[in-house]
Amino acid sequence: MSLLGRVLLVLVVLASSGCAALGSGKIGVSLTAVNYTDEDYDVVGIARADDPEQLEAMERVAAYAGSGAMCCVSLPTQWRPGLKVVVKTRLGTKAKTYQEWAYEKIPLRTHELDVPRYEEPATLWVQILDGGKLAAVISRYDPPNANWPGAVRGWPRPSLEFRRKIWKRDLDILKGSLDKLEVASKESPEKAQKYKETIDDIKAEIRQMELRKP
Repeated sequence: MSLLGRVLLVLVVLASSGCAALGSGKIGVSLTAVNYTDEDYDVVGIARADDPEQLEAMERVAAYAGSGAMCCVSLPTQWRPGLKVVVKTRLGTKAKTYQEWAYEKIPLRTHELDVPRYEEPATLWVQILDGGKLAAVISRYDPPNANWPGAVRGWPRPSLEFRRKIWKRDLDILKGSLDKLEVASKESPEKAQKYKETIDDIKAEIRQMELRKP
C-alpha cells in the first residue's frame, strides 16, 4: 500500500468523529473500502435504505489499496440480528480515450452484506476480496490492529505479478516519453538544448527502475 493510502486510512478514526447523530436511533459513521484484489474500483458505495438507487456514501479504491474515509453511512445505535447493508460496486474503467469511456458501460453490481455484531457504531469497512466477495466490518480499529474484529486482517499485499505489471506499465510510459523527446530534440539545436536536462533525467529514472525490477 502506498504511503498516501496508509495516511488516509490512519485518518479514518478522526474522520468518523465528525459524523453526526441522525436521530431515530441512528448515527452517521464513515465508510472506508479496502481492496485485496488486482482490480481498481471506481465505485464502492452504500445504498440508501429509503432509495436504493441513491448512495449514502461512495469511494473509489485502487487495486491492493485502501480508500479514504467518506461520511456518512447511517447505522442503528444498537446492533440487531439480521442487520444488513447494501453495497454497490463498479469496476474501474479500462478506457484509454473519452470515446472508449463513453461506450464502456461497466455495470453497477449490488451486494447485500451481513453487518456483524457491534457494541457501538464505528467506521464501516468494506473489504473487497478475491472472487468478487465482499465483507462488512464495524470497527474503530484498522485491519492490522490486534483488536480488529474482521476475519481478514492486515493491509492488502500486491502480488509479484501485479507489481511487475505496474513496473512494466510505468517503464513503458517513461520510454515512450523519452522517444518523443529525443525525436523532438533533433529538430533544431534550440530544442536539443531545451530538452537535454529532461532527457537526462528520464534516462536516469529508467536506469533506476530497471535496477528495481520486482
